[in-house]
Amino acid sequence: MPVQELTPVATPYFFYGLSAVAVLSAIGVIMRRNPVHSAISLIFTLLSLAGLYLMLYAPFVAGVQIILYVGGIVVLFLFVVMLVEMTKYKEKGLFQVQTPYAVAAVLAGAVAIISVFWRTWFGPDAEQALTLSPKLAQGLDVASQNAQAVSRGLFAEFLLPFEILSVILLVALVGAVVLAKTERV
Repeated sequence: MPVQELTPVATPYFFYGLSAVAVLSAIGVIMRRNPVHSAISLIFTLLSLAGLYLMLYAPFVAGVQIILYVGGIVVLFLFVVMLVEMTKYKEKGLFQVQTPYAVAAVLAGAVAIISVFWRTWFGPDAEQALTLSPKLAQGLDVASQNAQAVSRGLFAEFLLPFEILSVILLVALVGAVVLAKTERV
């Protein structure tokens, strides 16, 4: 089957505008002192990324971006912010003491992820690893049926990582509730 050439959805000005909104709101996420304002900046970042996905002919990914991340994850962040009393912990200086450990943990996690997935991302089999198997892609035009390709890959080959991610999010939610729970004497 011949490959179709995709025409641009919008002018480059839309790309530059959405990119500027994404970068500026991402800077707002880390520069704001109020966590609620940071979460609102994160919403703008994620919405502009969804617009960029639409420009790349990925409506499924744009929809997931809006529904899952803007609708779910940011609400979870706000839920945690509202539950945890930040003023109580700022007085004790706990966050300033834990900063070097957090940076070390993030760097160790990044090194672990890169070392595990380096061959998958950049090795000789990278293109094959990031595509559907021929059995799953049978009868599917991936260029025009984006949502079907993602769903076949997600619920067939990558079901276990998907379920592991849901358990990790559940553990994070339970951890936020445990941290926010006040002790009764």
